[in-house]
Amino acid sequence: MHIVVIPGTNRAGSLSVRLAALVASSYRTLDCSVDLLELALGADFLEPSAYKEPAAAVRALVARFLAADGVVFIVPEYNGSYPGILKLFIDMLPYPQGFDQRPCAFIGHAAGQFQGLRAVEHLQGVAGYRNAHLYPGRVFIGDSYRQYTPQGELVDPDLATRLVQQGTGFVHYIAQLKRR
Repeated sequence: MHIVVIPGTNRAGSLSVRLAALVASSYRTLDCSVDLLELALGADFLEPSAYKEPAAAVRALVARFLAADGVVFIVPEYNGSYPGILKLFIDMLPYPQGFDQRPCAFIGHAAGQFQGLRAVEHLQGVAGYRNAHLYPGRVFIGDSYRQYTPQGELVDPDLATRLVQQGTGFVHYIAQLKRR
């Protein structure tokens, strides 16, 4: 099974990338191949012609997404929603095959008390509109700046357990959908 993990920001040094690396490692222990698709989108994504005539860099990132059996979105909350760079990437995905019948899981995180809930729900609205299969076992992380050791490991063993449970459940969910 091939899982694509997307840290939903391009911010340098972001916690999303740190968390995505931990999540990717967890899926590897479940015998999945994993692609950590970072959104370092260059100027090619901003070209007015990018939608109709995407550059090679745009096509390459889109192809990596389309190769997924399932996608895990790490969704930081920016201004009450998900980051614009993630929306830009989603806008480059072809219709309908970008999300159509594609299993998606969501992990929200934020510095505040709402734990990325609004950001995840906004993104789920877009993915659902595009006919994705939304895995219901979401994980939310609040007080995100206090969740990691200086070495990048999770501080809270309960959070680590919830992430593993989500991964195990998501792999099972994908397998069930493939059997249909």
